[in-house]
Amino acid sequence: MKKILCLVLAALMCVLVFASCKKEDNTLTCGVTIFENMNEQDENGNWTGFESEFAMEVGKLLDMEVEFQIIDWSQKYSELNSGKIDCIWNGFTANSSDDGVERKDLVDFSYTYMLNQQCIVVKKDNLGAYKTEADLAGKKAVAEGGSAGAAYAKEAIGDNGSLITTTAQINAFTEIKAGTSDFAVVDILLAQNICGTGDYTDLAIVESIVLDAEYYAIGFKKGSELTAKVNEAIKTLNDNGKLLEIAKKYGLENSLKVTIE
Repeated sequence: MKKILCLVLAALMCVLVFASCKKEDNTLTCGVTIFENMNEQDENGNWTGFESEFAMEVGKLLDMEVEFQIIDWSQKYSELNSGKIDCIWNGFTANSSDDGVERKDLVDFSYTYMLNQQCIVVKKDNLGAYKTEADLAGKKAVAEGGSAGAAYAKEAIGDNGSLITTTAQINAFTEIKAGTSDFAVVDILLAQNICGTGDYTDLAIVESIVLDAEYYAIGFKKGSELTAKVNEAIKTLNDNGKLLEIAKKYGLENSLKVTIE
């Protein structure tokens, strides 16, 4: 009986030690989607792009191993609050809302670090039909589910329009090419890299429709101690020029705008 009891206690100790190790896990898991020049993988599966390198530099300063977890953007808050990811780090617009709720009320944001805006993408042949925002009403739109673009598109098309949502922004361009949607609402930083190149030579940004400025930040679970730690790392990378160096590598130096609050 004593032998059995000892075995049970030993097993229990192993469980406790394992749990303790998990709590002290020194990995920063970043929730991302594939976003050209921001978060993407090369032919060897290595993560590249501004956001990826930015995260890895922060990891070095915090002495944390950085991992990237591809998520369904519409489920980003569930992934964060469940603990599957430690942060949302993927062109996450801070000054926006989801389902009428300000994002700042759903997560704790880091310092903002990049200027962005949504833009309208259509087939080049249809550019003449889109001059003002009024031309979007009643049309078929596509945008990433749970994104700032989806929120804008829903309002722009009105009650007579329809909205298709995708799991990643990159898929919105495919919908336009296929003709299943009239226009897409996506981040301009992505659209500038995609439209007019490769398989998307027939797509273009509607320059006459200029939407409000947006600011990227990293989203953390409410009350997370990581927010302050990452903010300190952002300040360091901004002060020592490393952040600008990474931005220049990807042609994003004119969009870099760190706001220390």
